[in-house]
Amino acid sequence: MLLRVDNMSDRKIWTYLEELPEQEAAWREWSCRLAGWNRFNTFYTHYLRVENNRANFLECTTPCEHGCPRQIVENSPSDIVAVCPEVKAIPLQLKFRDILIYSIRREILHRALCVSLNIKYSADRRTEHVHVWHLGDHSGTEVYITYRTAPAVFADTISSLYLSQQKPFILMVPTVKNITPEIQQFFAKNNSTLLSMADELHLQSDGSFKSLRSISECMKSCNPLCPQAGQNTMLPIEAYKYMVYNDL
Repeated sequence: MLLRVDNMSDRKIWTYLEELPEQEAAWREWSCRLAGWNRFNTFYTHYLRVENNRANFLECTTPCEHGCPRQIVENSPSDIVAVCPEVKAIPLQLKFRDILIYSIRREILHRALCVSLNIKYSADRRTEHVHVWHLGDHSGTEVYITYRTAPAVFADTISSLYLSQQKPFILMVPTVKNITPEIQQFFAKNNSTLLSMADELHLQSDGSFKSLRSISECMKSCNPLCPQAGQNTMLPIEAYKYMVYNDL
């Protein structure tokens, strides 16, 4: 089942987390990409931490045909610039904090998500599921979270979860922008739930998340693409992977 409600204001953060392979980036990129989001300071205070390393490159926002990152040159702690390797733009003056790497405080974020959705937290990183974290369970149904939803990667993720579970499960994803009708059909036929954080969760001023609907309400949602949902007819994972890879 695909869970979606299009009235959230925090879409920026979920979209950005979906684009970050390891959910970490230089402070300059965090602050630029999330500029204008009124909850950025709240999110930073609760869910970001500074790492003991610095960025060597920054995304270049200057439009040109090359699209290459800017190289960071540290002349001194007070003289740091990001230079264009193609010399197509003037160097960008930076502060020391701009190049520090900040990453998600993943365990704290995951605990907060579980509280908002009434998930019994028992998180672990299960080695058999690449790019996936196990959060716990909701009324006996296992709950997982992934930040990578590019079609090829997501196909392997679903395959891994399906083969290990052989029963319905809940998978939380940042957004639904990469979710195809075939993916929706697979979840519906297998009585599993795909929960979009961008559509179901709202970050509050105290750093907690408010859910628009409970997981139980979401699981009852009917997927019009798949009237067979609820009949407990398992769709072979090979068929799903064929549908996904055939579209690449």
